[in-house]
Amino acid sequence: MADKPKLALFCDEAGKDTDRFLAVGGVVVAHSDVKRIREDFINRKQRLGVTKEAKWNLTTKARLEKHRELAHWTFELIRKRDLLFHCIHIDFVRFDHDLREDGGKAESLKRMYYQLILHRLLKKHGPGYDCYALIDKCNELDGFPKFKKGLNTEANRRFRCADSLRAIEFRDSESEPLLQMNDLILGAICAHKNRRFEEEGAGQPKASLAGFVLGRSNLVDYDSDTPRNVDDFTIWNLKSTHMRGGA
Repeated sequence: MADKPKLALFCDEAGKDTDRFLAVGGVVVAHSDVKRIREDFINRKQRLGVTKEAKWNLTTKARLEKHRELAHWTFELIRKRDLLFHCIHIDFVRFDHDLREDGGKAESLKRMYYQLILHRLLKKHGPGYDCYALIDKCNELDGFPKFKKGLNTEANRRFRCADSLRAIEFRDSESEPLLQMNDLILGAICAHKNRRFEEEGAGQPKASLAGFVLGRSNLVDYDSDTPRNVDDFTIWNLKSTHMRGGA
């Protein structure tokens, strides 16, 4: 049997401690395109004079136009379907983190990654691809790779995959261009979802980049899920029985 083609989901979370909504999201890219996209991103950063990591949190007046150009290029890749972008939001304030014995905010975060990988990687691509989940490293996700077996079991049963999830691994965004590309888009979406632009002292550069990303998404806001027939740029407002007051 011929080897299946390979796909990777490069993913991360976004949100501040004071935010109501937490976002987990990532970009899906074919293994055959990874090298080209990485090299193009590095060359673009050099041409723009971006010497540090391209991150949402580092968006300042001096870096706004540079980050906007990188975000614009990322959306062009999405438009051509060289990349697919998927994001999950959840109301982290209403989420009952202690409902389960293994509860806590770190475990809740892991469940969000679980849903992202299950529904946006394995459900959509598992039957035809070998899939890899590559996550920006953080202490809160310690032990998450052990969920690989459970994800495969559920995806095999529900989506007719065949142990398609080959690995869950951590990466460092400082050295991974695809995580930086995702960070600019995901951070902007999360900030707008939490309406940070309304806060006293809100920074204009970040508000401007968040507005730009919303415009490129062709959405009015992020309060409604994208239609099920859309698969290149998706927003999913996750409902859960673990919500205080009900889903």
